[in-house]
Amino acid sequence: MHRIIYRVVLLLAIGAGLAACNHNDKKISGWEINDVYHSTIITPNSVTGGKTYQGPPINTMDEVNTYEMFSLRAEQTKQGAKTYELVAQLTYFSQWRYYDSAILENTPASTFKVVGREAGACGERGCIFREVLSIQLTEAFLKDRMKKGFIITVSSKSGIKTELYVPPQYIQGYMQAVNGFN
Repeated sequence: MHRIIYRVVLLLAIGAGLAACNHNDKKISGWEINDVYHSTIITPNSVTGGKTYQGPPINTMDEVNTYEMFSLRAEQTKQGAKTYELVAQLTYFSQWRYYDSAILENTPASTFKVVGREAGACGERGCIFREVLSIQLTEAFLKDRMKKGFIITVSSKSGIKTELYVPPQYIQGYMQAVNGFN
């Protein structure tokens, strides 16, 4: 019962829409291409003349009670060059995990970085900890994974591994939004 209440409160607190709690079992029926296409937010940058493409969040809870919220994000320069990244927010109880590396399809991700860490409220289950991570991706990699999706496994100093699965429908809808075709 506490787990259900925790999920509802956490979803509301983080402001996550499009919740699809699939326990990382690679069910992708909830992610339709058009849903992702229409949910990708395109924001012009008046300072640089470029654009930001923010994909909708994928929300899951894994077997060690890590709440995972992650999405694709791209920055486009005024000249049209794009850089892509997967941004993941991992929230959990107990003590700091200190995520420090990622494996992208069996290859260490050299572009892994920690964007931020914060501790939140404490209760009977312990304190809430949140780590925000970023892994750079290439456009070629994303296009290559449009038929099968991909998994990123992030590892922590405390020995916990978290798998983030990005399904093919998500990539297809996102790339359609970024590249401007329907």
